[in-house]
Amino acid sequence: RVHSTCRVEQSGSVAFLLRKNGQFFKCKLGSTDCADTAMFDDAQRLTPESLVLISGVVTARDDANSPGLVIIQASELTILSEAMANLPGNLRLHGAPGETLPSLDERTLLIEQRLDNRLLDARVTATAAIFKLFSAVHQLAVEYLAAHDFHYIPTPAFVGYEFPAEEEDHFYIDYLGRQAMLAPTGEVHLGMALAADLERVYDIHTVFRREPKSDGRHLTEFTMLELVFALKNDWSEILELADSLLVFIIKSLQEHDRYAKLTAAALRLHPTAGSFKLGLDKNGKLPRIRFDEAKAILRDQLGKLVHTEDDLTRKEEALLGEFFASNQSPLDSPTDVFIVTHFPKNLRPCNVSSLGRDDATTNSFDIILRGQEIVTGCQLLHSYKELRSAFTSRAHPIDPDSPGWRPYTEAHEIGMPPWGGFGRK
Repeated sequence: RVHSTCRVEQSGSVAFLLRKNGQFFKCKLGSTDCADTAMFDDAQRLTPESLVLISGVVTARDDANSPGLVIIQASELTILSEAMANLPGNLRLHGAPGETLPSLDERTLLIEQRLDNRLLDARVTATAAIFKLFSAVHQLAVEYLAAHDFHYIPTPAFVGYEFPAEEEDHFYIDYLGRQAMLAPTGEVHLGMALAADLERVYDIHTVFRREPKSDGRHLTEFTMLELVFALKNDWSEILELADSLLVFIIKSLQEHDRYAKLTAAALRLHPTAGSFKLGLDKNGKLPRIRFDEAKAILRDQLGKLVHTEDDLTRKEEALLGEFFASNQSPLDSPTDVFIVTHFPKNLRPCNVSSLGRDDATTNSFDIILRGQEIVTGCQLLHSYKELRSAFTSRAHPIDPDSPGWRPYTEAHEIGMPPWGGFGRK
């Protein structure tokens, strides 16, 4: 890419700055170096963001004003794609030699402009690094699941079941004369795959929620990893798998050189990149606290007024995140990620398994990362009798024999194994 337009030097050569994958090159082209005058004329009319193909010789790896800058004496120039002049965007974000990056406050003010010109912004190495790290998380998750005998099962984007009294939370569409809903989860269909004895299945897909708010916790469309599997012993297998998968991904991102380079690139615009604290206990596991213990910490150690019967609010998650990442953390070592287990039954869906038959506590958990829930997991009911009872005794009952829910109910009636899983945003 052409980073900055050419200028004519005293020697009569034109010079312009190029960039590729975060590296910058100063290119010089003299009229006597060109095969024809048209090439020299092309060089003088180059516009920023144009794509060019250069042939030449590296004459120096330093510039008096820009140490470390590679200098190329070009002999051939081909314009592959010419960009319009005066494109929007802020070239200073690239961090070229001699250019000063905007301050953190300025970058915050630029965010709307950057989003309005997202493709240009994605050319900034620090921004591109985030996309590549996201891809790395996907690849690492698939690698881990394949090594643990999971099978990829694509789930539908349109579904026919619905949750009574939750209609405002979902997107409805007309599907060839019938009402359908954009899938809010793949759990239902993944669960039915277990009834077919596939045992361990997952999907990475886009899900849709008609959220009334727009913030880091509420998203209308996002990519989710969802997995379920048949349990051999008890629900702790779900907790252990979620723990080990997340630790594997984080350690891989921190320890592999290819990912460390991407993190370093992101650091230029995002000061917290690379500072993640992975505090593990003496057994190499993520720290775990029960829901009631989390509420007690908020009340007794952080002095907050809490309602023990209510779910953790976004602010409470953030406070716990700050506390456990600080030097005042009661854990073995400060950490940016921890697990909250055993949520009350009233805070979980009706088909989540309880700790005991009459217990008000569920076999469920959330993983909190930097003060925000990113994983939710649980053991789910496998008995068709218990499922029917849970559906029909719900505050807003679900008819287990309705056309939308009948396939799921049948999956339990033909002998569903004990099962559970989790979803990671």
